[in-house]
Amino acid sequence: MEQSGTFIVLEGPDGSGKTTQIGKIEAYLRERGVDYISTREPGGVQVAEKIRSVILDVDNDMSGLTECLLYAAARREHLIRKVIPALEAGKVVICDRYIMSSLSYQGYGRELGGAVLDINKRAINVNGKEYWPDRNLYLDVTPEVGLQRIHAKHAQREINRLDLEEEDFHRRVREGYLNLTREYAGQFVTIDASQSEEHVFADIKEVIENLLFGGAEQDFS
Repeated sequence: MEQSGTFIVLEGPDGSGKTTQIGKIEAYLRERGVDYISTREPGGVQVAEKIRSVILDVDNDMSGLTECLLYAAARREHLIRKVIPALEAGKVVICDRYIMSSLSYQGYGRELGGAVLDINKRAINVNGKEYWPDRNLYLDVTPEVGLQRIHAKHAQREINRLDLEEEDFHRRVREGYLNLTREYAGQFVTIDASQSEEHVFADIKEVIENLLFGGAEQDFS
């Protein structure tokens, strides 16, 4: 079955405000009468949510490669069971993280390099087709700001295993994202996430309006 929906992913370092902005996107899409689903990675389906709990548990120490493989396994189940059916039904899919998170966090943060892309290209290949987003909205914020936000909201946000990494790890992750925005320039729109929530959403809404209601179709597969 051919894909007729639109796949939009929010990416960014920890503390970039993705969760807040996804809530605003959901409200906006409802107002516009758009048929959509909102989901997350790792997670979104039962198996992937169980894998998420293993990856993010602060008591679970694991190698970078193990972490990468677990993310890829969760991604494939989520893609097959939730994302692809929604796209084939013509829905807009809003996803909190996807493949660029692995390329940044494991490829750069864990310094696994090109192995991460090789693993994930297998994970997103279903019946000979690789499923890439129509657009990645990259919310850019420095590690200093992102980590400050995380710990300032400690009571409202669960601190996970990746949040507790050293600042150098988070610097490598952001460097990875910035490199990826250049390498995959056609897939990315970069948004300054150090702005107020309202300004960030205004930038996001402009991108989504152009993509869903005013822009030409683009194929990044």
